[in-house]
Amino acid sequence: MRNFLKFLDNFELYISYVLIVVLTILLTFQVFNRYVFHETFVWLEEIVRLSFVWMIYFAVAGAARANAHIRVGLIDLILPPAAIRVLTVFADVISIGFCVTVVWFGIQLVESSHRYGSVSPVTDVPMSLVYSVIPVCFTLIAIRTTQAIFAETRKSDASDSTHTAPLE
Repeated sequence: MRNFLKFLDNFELYISYVLIVVLTILLTFQVFNRYVFHETFVWLEEIVRLSFVWMIYFAVAGAARANAHIRVGLIDLILPPAAIRVLTVFADVISIGFCVTVVWFGIQLVESSHRYGSVSPVTDVPMSLVYSVIPVCFTLIAIRTTQAIFAETRKSDASDSTHTAPLE
């Protein structure tokens, strides 16, 4: 059970790792065919492009899990720790709002492309499947950001409970 929970905790990164290996193998195969046999596979390029997009979205979700997104570090130098915690939670709440908005419009995009039967030009992969990465990964980002908020509030609760008034 513990291994399964660890797998779930790193789910986004594992998918990114698998996709980067697949991309490397497919691109190596494509380059080999192009320069040795003077043959290219158009379908392979489309699969690589779609896999690359999926890998990026899952890597972004993995970065959200690790709390590794870009932020302004100068604020950490000039604000007191309590203000930094409040500002961090505030920024995370705004990020969650953005993620919810993207999930909402992403679901509409997936439904629309499914309704109209959109398919990719070469491989005939349903575009609804391709676009589904948007709501899935932004949901993961919102979940991971919510976890970060809870971790931040637990950290601040723990630090507040360790500070006691000095004895006189």
